[in-house]
Amino acid sequence: MNGIDEGRVLELAGSRVKPMTWLAVLMGIPLLFITAALGTGHSPIHAATPEQADLIGIVVVCALVMLLLALLLLMQCARVHVDQDTLIVHTGVGTKRIPLANLHTHGLRLVNFSTHPELRPVVKLWGGWFKLRNGDKAVCLLLDRHGISYLRSDADKLTVLLSLAEPEKLRALLGR
Repeated sequence: MNGIDEGRVLELAGSRVKPMTWLAVLMGIPLLFITAALGTGHSPIHAATPEQADLIGIVVVCALVMLLLALLLLMQCARVHVDQDTLIVHTGVGTKRIPLANLHTHGLRLVNFSTHPELRPVVKLWGGWFKLRNGDKAVCLLLDRHGISYLRSDADKLTVLLSLAEPEKLRALLGR
C-alpha cells in the first residue's frame, strides 16, 4: 500500500516503549502507595467494618489497575493519517482533525528541541493537548525528540508536533 495514494497512513517514528514505561511508572507509584497503605491497615477508607474497608480498598486498587491498562492500550492506538484532505491525529485518548488547507501557509518543517526550545511541550492538558514553552496550544504525538514534524494552523490557533517516520509523505500531501 502506498501511504500517499491509498490509506494515507503516516507511520510514526520512534518506539512506544519509553512513553508507555513512563506512564506505567507514573501511575504505578501512587498505586503502590495505596496498596501499601491498605495492606498495612492504614486505610483512609471509613466503613462500618474493617472487612468493608478492605473490600473497598481492593475495588479501588483493581479500578486503578484497569485504568492503567486501558491507558496503555489506548496509547497503542495512537496514529496519524490523512483522510479527505484532513490530517487526523489520534493521540490514544483524543482525536484532532485539521484541514490540510489550514496547514498550507506554514508547510511542514523538521525541528528538534535543542535548536527550537520554544516548541518544547511544558504542560500536558489532556488527550495529546499541550501548552508549549512559547505559550502556543499544541497537539503532540512525540515518540522521538529529533526530526519532529512541525505544522502550524493559524485558522485553528494550533501547533502540531509529530514524530513521523516519513515526513515527506505529509509534505507531499500538503503540496497538492
